[in-house]
Amino acid sequence: MTVRRMRAGEIGVLAAEGVRDLLGGVLGGTPVADYAETDPLGWSVLSDGGWDELGVPEEAGGAGATLRDLAEVAVAWGRFCAPAPLIETIAAKRWSAAARDQAGPVTVAVPTAAGVMAPYGATCRVLSGLGTGPDGFLSEVAGPTDPFALTLRTVSVDTATAFAGEAARELAVLWTAEGVGAARRCLTDAVDYAKGRKQFGVPIGSFQAIKHRAAHALELVERAETAVLWAAADGYAEGAESIDTRRLLLHSLSTSQEVVESCIQIHGGMGFTWEMGVHVYLRHIVTLRELVEGLLSHRAR
Repeated sequence: MTVRRMRAGEIGVLAAEGVRDLLGGVLGGTPVADYAETDPLGWSVLSDGGWDELGVPEEAGGAGATLRDLAEVAVAWGRFCAPAPLIETIAAKRWSAAARDQAGPVTVAVPTAAGVMAPYGATCRVLSGLGTGPDGFLSEVAGPTDPFALTLRTVSVDTATAFAGEAARELAVLWTAEGVGAARRCLTDAVDYAKGRKQFGVPIGSFQAIKHRAAHALELVERAETAVLWAAADGYAEGAESIDTRRLLLHSLSTSQEVVESCIQIHGGMGFTWEMGVHVYLRHIVTLRELVEGLLSHRAR
């Protein structure tokens, strides 16, 4: 079966499975807190496998994956919160010839309420334009890395990347999908914890309060994933009416954040510890929401 004959989403399902296998093989069951401040992958692992060119159009030598496909990949990537700029580089190489000429990772700078932020800006070249403006790179030196989002490693810069409307929308979709993946992983870990942690001689997962909280969190994460995949499909079908992308994506990220906060409660006191690492996912999603809000506001101007 060729790429051209696959339906929207099919490439993404296969690619997402590959990402899960790759990250599972490297990271396994290692707690996120153990690798959040390290470089567990190395960029060559991703570039040698061609993962960074998944979204590049076929006519430019890439796999030609659709946004719907890439959203599946972003969800899988988010489950591990691996500290590497894969999603940023996929979006960059999808829209920028200058980015495609780079062997290393590429990122963007986004105006947010807290200033202009560039994920992984200390280790990546920052594009000056994505789909519009000069197709090159910013020359300024990045500031210190913000320690809040350990796995995104944002830095403050003076100049934002110029975004075409559709390029901004696509990156916003992918960052939101990444957040959904992080929330789903938190729920999986919380349920596993509830099955193994015992009080009064029985697993806490047998308590009605825990069951209800976990069931509600599952409903929320399904809703969040539905919202982001709906946003990813906007405009895919010819003649389809445009949907409120901003509303869908911000709802998805807010819901994902609620899931992680609920998972902290399922873990009880352990949920607040550094070693458990739930805080890493929470910080990741909070920062992704800031970036997405900045992108969508930029797109609206």
